[in-house]
Amino acid sequence: MSTSELAKLRCAGIWRFIDTYLDGEFAEAERLEFDQHLEGCEPCRKMVREQATWRRAVRDAAPREAAPAALRERLAAAVAAEPAAGLDAGADDLAKRRSRLMRFAPYAAAAAVAGALLVTRAQHTALTADVIAKHQRNLPIEITGRSEEVRRWYADKVDFPVRIPSFGGVRPVAFRGGRLANVRERQAAYLVYDVDGNKVSVFIFDPGEMPIEARRHEMVGNRDVYLDGDRGYNVALYRDHGVGYAIASDMDQGEMLKLVSAVQP
Repeated sequence: MSTSELAKLRCAGIWRFIDTYLDGEFAEAERLEFDQHLEGCEPCRKMVREQATWRRAVRDAAPREAAPAALRERLAAAVAAEPAAGLDAGADDLAKRRSRLMRFAPYAAAAAVAGALLVTRAQHTALTADVIAKHQRNLPIEITGRSEEVRRWYADKVDFPVRIPSFGGVRPVAFRGGRLANVRERQAAYLVYDVDGNKVSVFIFDPGEMPIEARRHEMVGNRDVYLDGDRGYNVALYRDHGVGYAIASDMDQGEMLKLVSAVQP
């Protein structure tokens, strides 16, 4: 076997155990062997740096919630029962090791899914909290008038079409006016209505890749509507022709669904 072929084989061994190395799970002799290889191999050093950077980014973005105790115990027991394998383990040994690891891979997958759900939930809560915070404030109105006049006012101020919703069949309802705002650092058209004495805020924005989902999902006509709430306020979220809508009020969720069903953009 040539020197280059031997080097490739050793790099393959290094790449298999990067996570073990970064987790500090090697015995002293194995870690020394790993470090010696990294000193003379830039591709492997780069791979280790990239993996370490990715792990830090995931750790910083994820909520600080521990996995369930039962899951941690089962993973710890499985790892403790797994015999160590050197970097130069043969193909048969590696195949056996892979087979054993597959037995508890579902537990690790479950932990990953749980972590992803926690991150997503945090994003949704942040969107809801931002909308409610703006709804609570008495921000000054910048534009009033008929729907077409308001639509033209927004035309050169935001990068998406603003269709002024009306609430057909909901009485009494009055459009108070609109202003510019932001939703999660995205520019938004903020419209204010009075619906039977209740302030109703409508935020129209370009969601891009932002998930528009929440705790409760309902089909209202042909719309996927998500309902969320906090501190006595409720928010209805949906997309229409690629544009995001967030409607906030202190109505209960049943009344919010009736309101959304009456929306005629």
